[in-house]
Amino acid sequence: MARPWNELGRYGGIGIELVLSILILGGIGHWLDQRYWRGHDWGMTVGFLLGIAVGVRNLVRASQRMQRDIEREEARNPEASRWTVDESWLHPGDDPQANGDSREKRS
Repeated sequence: MARPWNELGRYGGIGIELVLSILILGGIGHWLDQRYWRGHDWGMTVGFLLGIAVGVRNLVRASQRMQRDIEREEARNPEASRWTVDESWLHPGDDPQANGDSREKRS
């Protein structure tokens, strides 16, 4: 990805959006209960459930947008989508091309 800070700003607040939508709509429902429907918690319950629905909807839309961005970036630069091994992180004697465990198995 060419601009990682752009994606961080775009997708970094997804969890906050989820929590805030629940809290704000639940708070509006609580305010309605206190103002108009004393003794009932239906407003807060409906606001809480509506906040969950709105938050999950935003989460799904953001994940779809993220998937489109990833596919667009991979189409633009096919080499960027390949997984590579940074060999500077390997221990001496480790083979990045080996399949399975290279250590001897004891019986």
